[in-house]
Amino acid sequence: MSPPVKSALRVLELLEFFAEERRPASVGEVAQALHWPQSSTSVLLRCLVEAGYVDHDRRSGLFAPGVRVALATAWMQEHLYTEHSLLRLMEGVREATGHTVMIGERRGVQVRYLHVLQSTHEGRFTAKTGSLRPLFGSAAGRMLLTTLPPREIGVLLRKANALEPDPARHADIDHVLAEVAQARREGYAESTGTSVPGAAALAVLIPVGRQRPPLTLSVGGPQREVARERTLLLQTLRAAVEPLGRTVLATL
Repeated sequence: MSPPVKSALRVLELLEFFAEERRPASVGEVAQALHWPQSSTSVLLRCLVEAGYVDHDRRSGLFAPGVRVALATAWMQEHLYTEHSLLRLMEGVREATGHTVMIGERRGVQVRYLHVLQSTHEGRFTAKTGSLRPLFGSAAGRMLLTTLPPREIGVLLRKANALEPDPARHADIDHVLAEVAQARREGYAESTGTSVPGAAALAVLIPVGRQRPPLTLSVGGPQREVARERTLLLQTLRAAVEPLGRTVLATL
């Protein structure tokens, strides 16, 4: 068996392990249960974390399948969906707006789109599942920053600026904190041509509770269309996530 095929089979075995255990697990637990070398297990898990398929809680050291795994297989299990599932939520927003709909999660100083439903419009704005956007320069990134304290935002900004070779594109901390405060106050964020030329996006937070990394729900499209439909788009996004907020509150 070739190494790539062996690695692919191990990914499937890993998902089956979590399906059976139904709980987060450490590297050692996974290695012992599946009879893998611990070093190989650690490398595989960290690769899947980097790709957005597995979540890693640094405080506990535990790993668990991420939202991207659930969304990637959701089409096979429509009969199991609840009314407020993420995929149905996305489908409802796309049906109401016709624009591209995205779920995002922070990965370091970037935002990864865990799942994307493409626009039904001609000349549409497109994004790819798994693609990355700048944390400091996208609507989804700004909303994710609203979940962090100023000190952590400053640390991330320094990392992002260090990775940007053009000093003219470095963000200023005071400006960033002001934008984040505004997004937190208004409950949404907007970007226009900052991450994709000619495109604009609106984003809100998805209520996911304290046990999961923060997620965003975004719509994106041509700047003129988003500007013209801005009020409707915001109403649609807020209406989509509001039932999830009630569900999360009921479980606290």
